[in-house]
Amino acid sequence: MVAPPTLDLTSNPAAAIDEVFDYNVYQHLVQLDPKGDVVPVLASKYSVSKDGKTYTFDVRKGVKFANGDPMTPQDVVFSLKRVIAPKSNYPYKDLFSDITGVRASGNQVTVTLSESNNQFLYDMAAYSNGVILDPKTVGQIAKKPNGTGPYEFGAFVANYSVTLHRNNSYWDGKPGVATVVFRYFSNTNAAGSALKSGQVQAIDNLAAGNPSEASQFKGNPAYKIISGPTNGKIQMSINNTRGPLAKVKVRQAIIYATNRRAILETVGAGYGTVIGTDTVPPDPWYSTSYANTYPYNPGKAKQLLAQAGYPNGFSVTLTLPPYGYATTAGPLLVAELKAVGINATIKNVQWPLWLSQVFTNTNYDLTIINHVEARDLANYTNPTYYWKYAKTSQVNSMLAKANSETSSSAELAGYQKILTTITSDAVNDWLYNPDQITVANKNVVGLPGSGITESFDLSHVSLGGQLPANLAAQGYAK
Repeated sequence: MVAPPTLDLTSNPAAAIDEVFDYNVYQHLVQLDPKGDVVPVLASKYSVSKDGKTYTFDVRKGVKFANGDPMTPQDVVFSLKRVIAPKSNYPYKDLFSDITGVRASGNQVTVTLSESNNQFLYDMAAYSNGVILDPKTVGQIAKKPNGTGPYEFGAFVANYSVTLHRNNSYWDGKPGVATVVFRYFSNTNAAGSALKSGQVQAIDNLAAGNPSEASQFKGNPAYKIISGPTNGKIQMSINNTRGPLAKVKVRQAIIYATNRRAILETVGAGYGTVIGTDTVPPDPWYSTSYANTYPYNPGKAKQLLAQAGYPNGFSVTLTLPPYGYATTAGPLLVAELKAVGINATIKNVQWPLWLSQVFTNTNYDLTIINHVEARDLANYTNPTYYWKYAKTSQVNSMLAKANSETSSSAELAGYQKILTTITSDAVNDWLYNPDQITVANKNVVGLPGSGITESFDLSHVSLGGQLPANLAAQGYAK
């Protein structure tokens, strides 16, 4: 339950920012519904050329930003060009590296790619690269966000709360609630008490804190528990250039030493799926077979360490961010590593320090983090990404080929080839895919029924009433 470190989702990868502002304050041409389908939003419709290189969007008319400025096709062009600008700080700008042109003509915007990319629409929908900004107010983005979504920014109290108000200029009908306050608690016990006392009406993302807290609300008719799939990969990330960790056999030994099923049961209260690589059940290329590549086998781990030249083990530091899953899993992993001769020392850090020290400056050995980004294999093509994988050039070529395939079977085969490569190289110790767990007052309607998007999408939330059938079909909870 970590608060946003900043309000600018275009310059910082923290998921806590997207959770509040994406889809709620900012919108995209296309977005993901809770079932993971791409749906038109600020585009009323779109088309793709036969060669897969040209995307044409009809920009929705009559849309205004929260400050009253009209949203135009030129604003769309500005926003997309801002992502690919040379000095862009967008966290996932590499996903748009194949854009060669963006232009407006009448009410349409055309995006041209250097090569066909089957994931382009998904990437536009799922990541902050796709948000449409008001050029007149973009200079205030870190202090006063201004978007076209159902809510407008109200206030931010660091490490405590973010307040959003109903956007009276919203183009798609009046939002069901006048004010939304995202409150941040130091632990899930406090959040549960706040729900019981009526201070809050819903607890989001229990998987990041203590999923077992949901059990106290089971069977109580005053509350509802909403759980569903996510894109999250809770993993022990490994610095592939750090001393012994640079050796593949050492990294493989670490994974063999890890009892992922026990970690899921203890840390995730069983809410989730054991994984073995960078893919999760919502992905088209997901396979359960990856979870069996490195079955729990401390004896095998010791053999590999000896073969790598470390029969007596070695010492490492495990840096933990202030998330419940990390601080709970950390001691378990320390014990498992110690059992095979690896002495890990825990270093707890606050979230801003984790972002600067681990994510930005790659100053760490091991860390535990939930990678919530959807379909994020592109991270393994980035040589500067914080785990410092050695084969990024090879994976980049493989990914480009997979994305340009004209048949879905060839595309899936291409992605699975990438997964086999990074799994064989044991780039990271992928632990489990957590479920999204939300506990809410029984009268809260329209919450997202999954965690497939990074946004906690409150576009259709209301207190009481009936959820329209079309929204239920999209995965919003009744």
